Amino acid sequence: MQQFNTHAQAYNAVRSKISYPDALYASLAARAPAHNAALDIGCGNGVSTVRLQGLFQQVEGCDIGAALIEKARQNYPALTFSVCAAEDFAPARRFDLITSATSFYWMDRKAVLMKLPAWLNPGGLFCAYKYDFPLAYGPLRDFIERELVTNWARYRDPRLTQYDDTLEIMQGCRHLQQARREVFANIIFLTPEEVALFFLSTSYVTRYIEEEGGQAYIERFSAAVREIARSERVAMNFDIHAFTAVMS
Repeated sequence: MQQFNTHAQAYNAVRSKISYPDALYASLAARAPAHNAALDIGCGNGVSTVRLQGLFQQVEGCDIGAALIEKARQNYPALTFSVCAAEDFAPARRFDLITSATSFYWMDRKAVLMKLPAWLNPGGLFCAYKYDFPLAYGPLRDFIERELVTNWARYRDPRLTQYDDTLEIMQGCRHLQQARREVFANIIFLTPEEVALFFLSTSYVTRYIEEEGGQAYIERFSAAVREIARSERVAMNFDIHAFTAVMS
């Protein structure tokens, strides 16, 4: 999403805190046919791409956002990053694993999946994984859900709210086998400030600020989160839903 590119500084600061579980990457590495090369499409600032480092000899990432890729190159200079939409990406090599972390639903999914025969080695693994709307444990839960219903919901893209039919689309691709959906537990502890920044950097809250709330909403929302949380850390549920398939 280009909105993320516009707010890359805030996105970079908080998304570096939103880690993905080790169990996910251990599972992907175990299922990959080899460990020569991996590609992360829609890689954003590289926080998901770097998790493949050490598991694969060569790791690349691509994203449509130039500002995000600039951050990725600054954060992880040992990795290779390209500014390009996944639908238009033309890598110079094939890969054993291709991932898409919390970004696949922004793409033309069918177009990307049809690219896989040219991108993946035989037996190569594709995985699109994401977290849904994060759940805040404790007193913040009611406040966040009230903000969602009263202010943010109408600005959420339908791709964030409709049934995710990624598995069915994968199953409809003749070149893909063993399509399945898995869930990986992922509880993350954030400071109240980080919780506020996470939501303020989402596409829907960004749109609400631009259309209605204005810049004053940023401080009001942040202050409310700090007041309600009243703790050093907030437990947030970012459970991962992973859709995987194997190249035939």
